[in-house]
Amino acid sequence: MRQAYKRQLDGLRAIAIGLVCIEHFGGPWIRDHFPIGAGALGVHLFFVLSGFLITRNLLARLEDQPAGDVVRRFYIGRAIRLMPAYYLTLLVLFALGVPEVRDFVLWHAVYASNYLAATGGPLLVFWSLAVEEQFYLLLPALVILSGRNAVKVAALLIATGFLLRNLVLATPIDPWSFELSLFGNFEILGLGVLIGGLSYAASQAGRPLQPGPIWRWTGIVCIVFQGVAWYLWGDGVVRHLTFNLSVGIFFAWLVARADADLQGPLAWFSNFSLVRFIGKISYGIYLTHVFFLGIFQSDTMIRHLGVVPLWAQAVIAIALSLLVSTASWFLMESPLLGLKNRVQESPSRDPVTVGGDHAEPLSLDDLAHPSMLPRQHHT
Repeated sequence: MRQAYKRQLDGLRAIAIGLVCIEHFGGPWIRDHFPIGAGALGVHLFFVLSGFLITRNLLARLEDQPAGDVVRRFYIGRAIRLMPAYYLTLLVLFALGVPEVRDFVLWHAVYASNYLAATGGPLLVFWSLAVEEQFYLLLPALVILSGRNAVKVAALLIATGFLLRNLVLATPIDPWSFELSLFGNFEILGLGVLIGGLSYAASQAGRPLQPGPIWRWTGIVCIVFQGVAWYLWGDGVVRHLTFNLSVGIFFAWLVARADADLQGPLAWFSNFSLVRFIGKISYGIYLTHVFFLGIFQSDTMIRHLGVVPLWAQAVIAIALSLLVSTASWFLMESPLLGLKNRVQESPSRDPVTVGGDHAEPLSLDDLAHPSMLPRQHHT
């Protein structure tokens, strides 16, 4: 069974990377007037998409393949899809002598960048990618041990994450550091797992998962509440306790709509080929865009060109990132996806491709602005 390509999922990827770029390139005005955090919203949308896609793919493959084969092929496929571009980026940054990479390269190489930042190290874009890699290590075992019941897995993740989130407030642990950990993202990833499981169950019954009016209005109320809560209570306990769940419910509704291919603004937006292509290359944009922006902030560049206006920095950095990401897509990522699909293909059926596996979502973060996180932390 080959799942049809869902163009709206690429539309959501484009929205997520767009939110991240707004955060990074919008300057102080955006961060002052959009305090809910455009970047934080983009990261969490990627997390929900990730939980959804990975869960649905796992359940489909476990349906008629031995669990051991599924897990082995899953990990090989993840490595083929994600590691070449990631390690190439690390290698280039290391060779260029970027201190945050050069001095901590082992942390980044083993996907522990989130815990590096949580213990006082530099916060780079790699923190959320590390969260997702850690999630990929955990999820297959949970799905298999639960008897392939994704709803149970989702309930465990959401309940555990919320409990730990509350317990952190009674300990000396910095809540911001908790947000960087895998445990601090259990709720948002769990919501992705939930809709992945529900979507797969619906497809087995011969119908798409249809998000109804109750879900729609619940999601809208949740996202509005989060915006109002920031203005009323700021970046404190209320945000810490509610951000992941509230924005996660809203994004779960959006992902369910995209998977069901329902008509509306997202469907119209996703009809543009440029939008879908940006969704496809969002991984490359994630890996490069902030580092291009950093070029203009280096002492050497300032000494030779002076202070370049922020709008010019943004335009040039975005153009360079798009150029490099496009080259990466055609020369490396797209060919590797063909290899990944062959590795994961079952002898008994075609490989499952939910929404097109060409650009599975990765979390995005900020090199210098921790407002990308649910709770800001100023150093």
